[in-house]
Amino acid sequence: MNQLKWALGGVCLGGVVGFGVVGALLIGLDGNASVYKRNSTYIDECGACHLAYHPGLLPAASWRSMMGNLAEHFGESAETDQETMEEIQAYLDKYALIKGQTDRLGQLWRNMPETPPLRITELPGFVQAHKEVPEQLELEELAEGFLSPCGDCHRTAASGIFDKELIHPGYGPKVWGGDSSEDSNP
Repeated sequence: MNQLKWALGGVCLGGVVGFGVVGALLIGLDGNASVYKRNSTYIDECGACHLAYHPGLLPAASWRSMMGNLAEHFGESAETDQETMEEIQAYLDKYALIKGQTDRLGQLWRNMPETPPLRITELPGFVQAHKEVPEQLELEELAEGFLSPCGDCHRTAASGIFDKELIHPGYGPKVWGGDSSEDSNP
């Protein structure tokens, strides 16, 4: 009887480990665009001025349009040499948001216009995902650019992780004294 328990336990444990290994392999081989593969050139160049946003937050068309006009990058010059620009563009193309993506970032594709916006905060899927934020923060409306610093709420934004479960605890008007313009980092 004791040997049967050990045998059944071993089979169960082997099954769990086997499923785990197969799952890890399938995820690793999937090539899912939401997996944040870091590129040091992208992080150094773009991250020098702002968060080096996860490439899966915008479709390739948005990234290409942005990279095509670095002289006027949201009112600033972000020009770089041709080789660096091509490396960054290839990286952004490879890991950009794609239609049919099944992970959380794939939800940003909802209601995507034919010409997607350049700002992440203007994607219809982003707007939909954040529509409850003003109410949660007890605000009538959010000031322009309020949602732009992702890391203010999403403490794992720099790693490309935007899970609601990982939002900064205690974030909101009680921390700011009700004024959304004050420094919001607890």
